[in-house]
Amino acid sequence: MRTSINIVLLLVLAAASFAVYLDWTQDRRSGPLLSDLRTLPIENHGQAGSAGNLLGIETRLQPADYQSRERLQLKFRTYLKQAAEAGMLSERTVVVLPEHVGTGLFALGEKPEVQQARTLRDAMQWMALSNPGSYLRALPDNQGDDRRTGAVLRLKARQMAEEYQNVFGGLAREFGVTLVAGSIVLPEPYLENDQLMIGDGPLRQVSLTFDGRGKPLGTLQYKQALSRYERRYSVAPIPERRRLIETPAGSLAVLLGCDAYLEQPPAEAKLLAVPGALADPQASCGSTHSDALSARPHMAVHTLALPWNLLGSPRRPAPPGHGVPVQVRNQWLGSTP
Repeated sequence: MRTSINIVLLLVLAAASFAVYLDWTQDRRSGPLLSDLRTLPIENHGQAGSAGNLLGIETRLQPADYQSRERLQLKFRTYLKQAAEAGMLSERTVVVLPEHVGTGLFALGEKPEVQQARTLRDAMQWMALSNPGSYLRALPDNQGDDRRTGAVLRLKARQMAEEYQNVFGGLAREFGVTLVAGSIVLPEPYLENDQLMIGDGPLRQVSLTFDGRGKPLGTLQYKQALSRYERRYSVAPIPERRRLIETPAGSLAVLLGCDAYLEQPPAEAKLLAVPGALADPQASCGSTHSDALSARPHMAVHTLALPWNLLGSPRRPAPPGHGVPVQVRNQWLGSTP
């Protein structure tokens, strides 16, 4: 009799605990995290003219920036507004954002434990705990070394694609510029009727450019030379010839990270955009084309900081956020393409 009572009590306790857990998973209230919206003087090169300009935004992205679509949009709107007030934005402006600026969208609207996680591994564990059903359904589709990160990026992929287009397409439309929206990791993405869609294949790192109406411009640009940690959860596609993006400022080639140093840009490209530029490409990428970026106007955008150490070891915290919070650089183009 006593054994039966103990079993019943254990079942009641388990049911109550499970009910509390389910209630916890539904709570998406964010904690009081603050974004860094400080601005610094814009670094300006060349003489203003009618040919247009390249504007690069390097900024320290933090978990607070991914609490909501509005927060992320506000961060970049702050810098674009500064450039507009300085007379640096026009229909011939090409704005270039940092690599992986869209990948952090997996945390949009998630629990404060995700936002406050110090490492990518911890963030993904909290994501799995707060989205148990979706996570378990997504887990079998990942065969990489980091199955947890792969599963989370899949379960949030549809929302990530929508918000990536909403945030950065919206900014391009608001300021009337061409905007190279860094990059994002999605499962086999593709464009359909001007919408960024997701497929069922491997995770790819891609960049999408938006025109001054906020519409996708050209094709998706894939990253080929993935870093050591990117290869743990994503896969490079079969190499294809780079397709140019026709902008009001001229034909643009977008090269992500090491691709900019390992590939020769298309000869027809008048301009280059490099989200994920590297301070020491020789050390990071191996053998490089030393003159790859010097032959034509280009904007190389370095990654100052990413939340959860997205570009590094999933077990290590992001480096301390010391140093400049943002660097906006402007390069005036010398002649009309």
